[in-house]
Amino acid sequence: MPDFDVSTLEPPREIVPGLWRLRTPMTSNALPWIMPYAFAGKHGVTLFDSGYGTPEAKTALTAQLKAIGYAPSDVQRLLVSHAHADHLGLANWIKRQSPGCEVTMMGIEVDWFAASHHGDDDWLTRSGVWMRRHGLTEEELERGLEESRGGPPWGRMDAGAKPDAASETERRSWELHAEADRRLVDGEEIVFDGWLVVSVWTPGHTPGHLCAYIPEHKLTLTGDHVLSRITPNVSLSQEGDEAHRNPLREFLASLKKVASLDTGLALPAHEDTIDDLPERCRVIAEHHEHRLHEVLAAIDSVEGVPPSAAQIAERVTWNRPYSTFGMFKRRSAIGETLAHLDLLREDGRLLMHQAEDGTVRWERAR
Repeated sequence: MPDFDVSTLEPPREIVPGLWRLRTPMTSNALPWIMPYAFAGKHGVTLFDSGYGTPEAKTALTAQLKAIGYAPSDVQRLLVSHAHADHLGLANWIKRQSPGCEVTMMGIEVDWFAASHHGDDDWLTRSGVWMRRHGLTEEELERGLEESRGGPPWGRMDAGAKPDAASETERRSWELHAEADRRLVDGEEIVFDGWLVVSVWTPGHTPGHLCAYIPEHKLTLTGDHVLSRITPNVSLSQEGDEAHRNPLREFLASLKKVASLDTGLALPAHEDTIDDLPERCRVIAEHHEHRLHEVLAAIDSVEGVPPSAAQIAERVTWNRPYSTFGMFKRRSAIGETLAHLDLLREDGRLLMHQAEDGTVRWERAR
């Protein structure tokens, strides 16, 4: 493993006896850390999420496990909140260190990830067709192709990351499929080493996102579903559209679901712990309600030809100006805008039309 200054890591924090919050580095300055959670047991350790598949993350996870008395070879099971690289990326490496490790995910997530073909050879072509349909220009798409050389942005490391000899195999594994030894259904009990964890299916950010509820301690591990300061990306993709998903409606229903749990403390994958989960869920739902109104106002602000999703995305509020976004961020913004547009369409407040140039455009229902 490469040199990595583990002294930059906060030491593991014990949330309740035997449950530890760990910390491993991301490849983004905006979200520098992901927090796996470690359930300590007599016969080994269970992790909730793993971290990115980078050498730095491996070094950090190894050091953090050592600090609580374990090694990667002691990992008995890995519960994966969802199939994004910062949560699933170390799964294959962990399996090599501990061949008996049971990788556990929501069955819906496994099926979605296997069917979505993220990272296959024509992903960029298909994605380009979808983005062109929703208003990206040829110039933007060409720039995006240059940015995306080497694979989809969530399946590759940022510039400067130095993969080890096994990283290409691992990169392909978290792009193309999610191997799971156990497939969960909603409400299923996971019992191990004196722990009882209940699976909570929370679609929205992904179709099979998993939250984990620990009733004995009134704790909920929320993954990316509920974060303490930012909101997760909830996007309509080509695959979601073809499957007739409405990800924003799913997400809002999932917020109500976790808000109803008897939770004293929520433990997200990024940022800080959440002391009042129902209140945080209310604030996030309020944010999306405000965004729905912003989307309607953006449509009203365009004169002449009804706008595309890309034109609408330019006119709503982001954490920084849309004009400064790279292509991956732009795709995410358009996908999130489409999720809001689709909910408004389902509610009868918008009409969707395909123009002569093939672009999908949106206007108020009269």
